[in-house]
Amino acid sequence: MKRTFLPIRSWIGVVVLTALIWAPVVDAVGQQQENPQIVRFRLADTFLRSGQFDQAIGLLEDLYAEAPRNDAFYEKLKEAYNNVKRYEEAAALVRARLVDTRSAALLSDLANIRYLQGNEKDAYATWQEAVETAPTDPNAYRIVYRSLLGVRQFERAVSLLEQARAATGQTALFRVELAYLCSISGLYAKAAEEYLALLKENDRHLDFVRSRLGPFLEEEEALASSLVVVQDAVRTDPLYRTWRELLGWLYIEAEDFANALGEYRAIDGLAGGQGHMLFEFARTAAEAGAYNKASEAYREVLERYPDAPAAARTLAAFGAMHIRWAAEIDERAFDETGNRIGAPHYDEALAAYQTFLQQYPHHELYPDVLHRIGRLQQDVFLDTGSAESTFLQVVSAFPDTRAADQAAFDLANIAIIHGQLDDARLRFNRLIERLRTGDLVEQARFNLASIHMLAGEFDAALSLVDIIDAHTSTDVSNDAITLKILLLGNRGPDSLDMPLRRYAGALLARKQRRPLAALDSVDALLSMYPSHALADEARFLRGEILLAAGRGQEAYETFAEIPLMYPASFLADRALFEAAGILSRESGKSEEAIAVYRRLLSEYPGSLFAGKARDHIRRLRGDGV
Repeated sequence: MKRTFLPIRSWIGVVVLTALIWAPVVDAVGQQQENPQIVRFRLADTFLRSGQFDQAIGLLEDLYAEAPRNDAFYEKLKEAYNNVKRYEEAAALVRARLVDTRSAALLSDLANIRYLQGNEKDAYATWQEAVETAPTDPNAYRIVYRSLLGVRQFERAVSLLEQARAATGQTALFRVELAYLCSISGLYAKAAEEYLALLKENDRHLDFVRSRLGPFLEEEEALASSLVVVQDAVRTDPLYRTWRELLGWLYIEAEDFANALGEYRAIDGLAGGQGHMLFEFARTAAEAGAYNKASEAYREVLERYPDAPAAARTLAAFGAMHIRWAAEIDERAFDETGNRIGAPHYDEALAAYQTFLQQYPHHELYPDVLHRIGRLQQDVFLDTGSAESTFLQVVSAFPDTRAADQAAFDLANIAIIHGQLDDARLRFNRLIERLRTGDLVEQARFNLASIHMLAGEFDAALSLVDIIDAHTSTDVSNDAITLKILLLGNRGPDSLDMPLRRYAGALLARKQRRPLAALDSVDALLSMYPSHALADEARFLRGEILLAAGRGQEAYETFAEIPLMYPASFLADRALFEAAGILSRESGKSEEAIAVYRRLLSEYPGSLFAGKARDHIRRLRGDGV
C-alpha cells in the first residue's frame, strides 16, 4: 500500500500546531506527554479532522502494530477505515480482537461494519450474537442499542429493548430510551404509554416528559395518539394528579382550552383547592389568546378562593389580560367625534385594578397596579390630569420601586403632551442621572433625542441617537437605529430640511393628541414633496393618525396603498399587517383580513410580522377557540 507523506517542513509545522491546540494526554493512551506515540496519535487525529485520511491511516496502522492492545489506537483506526469505506480492513481489525475477547462491544462493532457494507442479514445476526454473550445483562443490550442507534435502526432497537425486558425480567428497563425510540419511529401511542409509566414511577419527571414529547407534537398524529392514550389513563386513575397535568398540557398543545380548563379545574381540586393551578392555566390561556377561557378561569379563582394566596395576583393578571384583549381588538374609549363610549375590556381592567387597591393595600404589587391605572388614564381614557396625579402618587409613596421609575418616565411624556418640551427634557435628564443604566435609561435617552427631532433640532437628535446606537442589547436600540436612518436619509432638499420639519411637526401634533393638525402637516408634506424619500413614512404616519382618530376605513385605504406605491419600502409589510388588522376588527370581514395576512406571508415571507400574521389567521379561523 502506497502512503503519501508531507514534506519535512510541513510535518514540523503540523506537529507544532497540534502541540499548541491539543488538550493534555488522552487517558486511554496512558503515557507521558513527551512520548512520541502521543504526538503521532494526535497528529493522526488532526489528519482525520481535516479529511487527510491516507496520512491518518498510515500513522494509525503503525501505532496499532506497535501497541495492538491499545484501545484508543484501535478505535481511531477503525473509525478511519470506516470513514473511507475500507470495511474489510475494519472488519479484519475487529475479528483479530475477537480471537482473544468475544464481547458484546466487539461483536456490535462487527455488526455495524457489516450493516455499512450492505450485508443486513449478517449484521442483524451478529447484533443478536452480541446480546447472547450476556443475555441477562442490561449492559449488553445497552451496547447493542447504541450500535443500532448509530445506523438509525430505530424499530429494531425498539424490539431489542423489549427483548431486554423479557430476558432480564425487569419490566421498567430502558423506559426513557424506549419512549424516545418509539417517538422517532412514529410509534406515538407506545411512546405515550412509556412516558405514563415513567410518571407513575416518579411524578417529578413531568417536566422531562413534556420536554421529550414537545418536539413531536407538531405532528398531528403524534398529538392525537398521545391524547387518546393519556385520556384513557386518566379515566382508569382519575385521582392521579400528574397524569391529569400531562393531559391538561396536551389539551393546551392542541389548543383545546375548553377541555384543558376542565383538567386544570380537577387538578386544582386534587392540589388542595387554592386556585393556584387555575391561575396557571388562565395565564397560559391568556398568553395564547384564548381570552374567554382565561377569563373564566380567573373569575373562578376570584369567586371560589377569594382569600387564597393566588387571589391578589389573579386580580392583577385579570386586569392585564383585559388590556391585552382590548388592544388586540383595537378597543377605544372614544368615538370619532371625541365622545366617551363603552370600552368593556378597558373598563373591566380598570375595575379589577381599583378592586385590587381596595382589597390589597399592602401587597407587593400595589405600586405596579397603581401605575397601571395611571397608564389607563393616560393612554386609554385620555385623562392626563388624573394620570399625572396617579403617577405623582406612585413616585412619592413608593420612591424605590420600578413602578416609581416608570411613573417618572410617564410624567415626562405627559409634559410632551402638554407642549412643555423643556420640562420633559428636565424630567428625562433627571431620570438618566438617577438610574444611570438600564433599559429605561436608554428609553429616556431615545425620548430626549425624539424631543430634539420634534423641535427640528436634527443635529442634536443625531448626537443622542449615536450614544443609544452603541447599546445594541437594549430594546430601544432598534427604534434608535430607525430614527437615525430617518434623520440621515431624509435631510434636504434645501438647507432648511422642510420636508423633515413638516414630518416632525406631524409627529409632535400626534403626540400632543391634535389629530387634525397632525393630518394637515402630513398632507401638506405629501402635497408639496410627493417624490421625497419621506413619502412612504409620511403616508404610513397618515394611516396611524387616521386609525387613532377612529377613521378606520380611511386608515385601511392609506395602509393598503403603501405596498402598491412603495413595494420595496421597509414599511410595506407592516402596512399590510395594519390593513389586515383593521379588517379583522370589522364584523363580517374575517375572510378579507385573512386574504391580506396571506398576501403579507406570500409577498414578504421574511417579514418580522409573519409569525403574528399566522397567529391572527388561526384566530380568525377559530382554531383552538
